[in-house]
Amino acid sequence: MSEPQPNVTRGGYDRIYGLHPFFFWAAVLLLQVAFVAVIATALVATIDWTEDLIWPGGPELLPF
Repeated sequence: MSEPQPNVTRGGYDRIYGLHPFFFWAAVLLLQVAFVAVIATALVATIDWTEDLIWPGGPELLPF
C-alpha cells in the first residue's frame, strides 16, 4: 500500500487549516502594520499634547 500524499502547496509549504500559508502571512503582516500605526498615532498624540503644554494655541497635528 502506498502512503497518502502530504497536503502541501506547489512550493512545498504545508497547508494551514487547508489554506495556503500566504493568507496567514498576509494576516500577520496586517497585524504588524496595525501595530505600527497605533504606536505612531500614540507618539504623535503625545508630541501634540506636549507641544500644547509648551506653546498653547496654534495648529493641531491631530484632529482629535
